[in-house]
Amino acid sequence: MEARPDRRYGLGHAALRLGRGNHSNVELRARALPHLRGLHHETWETVTLSVLVGRERVYVDQLVSPREITLSVELGRPFPLHAGASGRAILAFLPGDSRESVLSEPLERLASHTVVDPADLRELLEAVRATGIAVSRSERHEGAAAIAAPVFDSHGVTGAMGVCGPEFRFDEDSLLRWAPLLKTAAAQLSRELGWR
Repeated sequence: MEARPDRRYGLGHAALRLGRGNHSNVELRARALPHLRGLHHETWETVTLSVLVGRERVYVDQLVSPREITLSVELGRPFPLHAGASGRAILAFLPGDSRESVLSEPLERLASHTVVDPADLRELLEAVRATGIAVSRSERHEGAAAIAAPVFDSHGVTGAMGVCGPEFRFDEDSLLRWAPLLKTAAAQLSRELGWR
């Protein structure tokens, strides 16, 4: 992993080979960057890009918030799909058999509000499919909050774009303001990746 002067971080070549679909993660990150910059400018929170890797997700890019109290993510590390907004944004749009396969496994509790009951998760995933947005608070990391939208390519869901930060800044007004921006950015990126 390498730090860059513009507060971005990049992955090494091995990590960039992760993922699936008909695009490389280098291409995905390049296409996503203008959308991430737009979200970053609108929210001034950390914005992230995750990709689906097998039955997990991996952060492949982020623009870190310039605020004094901030949140950054660990690039290249796999995270389960059931915990957190980005994971749930991906999980909600997997084919039904793949989704049920994830839900049938023991679900690890990562923080105080990690949802580990499959029935509760199914309800949350239905809400994500209905709204196109996933929200989490203290699910993957204590005190952290996030909002995320799925990213699709020509094969289906391939990842998620998210906005994350300290939970106290993610009030309902902020989420209502950011949700349409995030959905628009994710939809534009998905079109660029061949989603119809």
